[in-house]
Amino acid sequence: SYVLVDESGNILLSNNPNERREVASICKLMTTLLTLENIDKGVISLDDKFYASSYACDAEGSQAFLDAGKDYLVSDLLKSVVVASANDSAIVLAENIAGSESQFVELMNARAKELGMNNTLYSNSTGLPNQEQYSTAYDTSILLREVSQYDIYRQDCQIWMDELIHDSGRKTELVNTNRLIKYYKYCQTGKTGFTDEAGYCLSSTARKDNLNLTCVVLGCNSPADRFTDSVNLYNYGFANYTSTKIIDSSLPLEVSLQVKLGKEDSLALIPANDYYLTTKKGESPLYSIEFNLPQSTKAPICQGDVVGTINVLLDGESIATIDILAVESIEKQSYKDIVKKIVEKFAIIN
Repeated sequence: SYVLVDESGNILLSNNPNERREVASICKLMTTLLTLENIDKGVISLDDKFYASSYACDAEGSQAFLDAGKDYLVSDLLKSVVVASANDSAIVLAENIAGSESQFVELMNARAKELGMNNTLYSNSTGLPNQEQYSTAYDTSILLREVSQYDIYRQDCQIWMDELIHDSGRKTELVNTNRLIKYYKYCQTGKTGFTDEAGYCLSSTARKDNLNLTCVVLGCNSPADRFTDSVNLYNYGFANYTSTKIIDSSLPLEVSLQVKLGKEDSLALIPANDYYLTTKKGESPLYSIEFNLPQSTKAPICQGDVVGTINVLLDGESIATIDILAVESIEKQSYKDIVKKIVEKFAIIN
């Protein structure tokens, strides 16, 4: 199965995109995402050291060959997972973040549900074979687009070769399992996977000109096939499509919202996320944007509150809905504020 999607998740080309399959080490994308989100929240840092348990160090498959009983930097563990798909490092991250791998798996499944990955179920942090574990090409594209928002992840993905130095001075060579990083100049990020059950899998992102694409291929017959198939899908996308950002989440909207009983009378608004309209080259489809907002809202309002939606229509049909957020917090006005406003109005009248 495979899927090619644009930056907003619109499918450009696919085959069985929702077919449930084992995806092997691609599961580590969720392990990586949860680690990065904990770093982003300040719960952990790249400079923290995590203890490597015997259980983690006994993991099968690809490894960073960690020393049991030793501490390792989160930055090194994360890099070895992203670059070399190290199973032992993935389990160390899971155990130290959640207390145990099984508890971490609960976090993985909860986050998948939040992201709308409706055909995904995890049973471990590594992707090692398990009949109860599955995902899909489309769900994987959702996950990879989420992970790829993080600078740390994008930077680690660009490493072709590196090494992890252990306390003893011993070195483990880390070689990127994603050959597209070296041999396909448009590739930005990616994660490979392989088991006998899953076949050869690859999820990746690529950018050319104004077009960002995500490609996932699952169940290929050989390592070469997963890279060749991905490049062929990218070449199709870049040859046939162009993309335009029609909603920019860095810019406030031109509309505002009246606020009742607030210290401010109006509220500035901003889209929750960007939206890119991807169209076939040479075509100029008609699109429009509708703002769905109440006539007013009541204070108090917190920054980031969802106060409405933007509806994107293509040829009259809705293709996307984006939340509208409050740019700032507005407190409820106090008695003094009310009196002050009355006095100010009286002064203007006179």
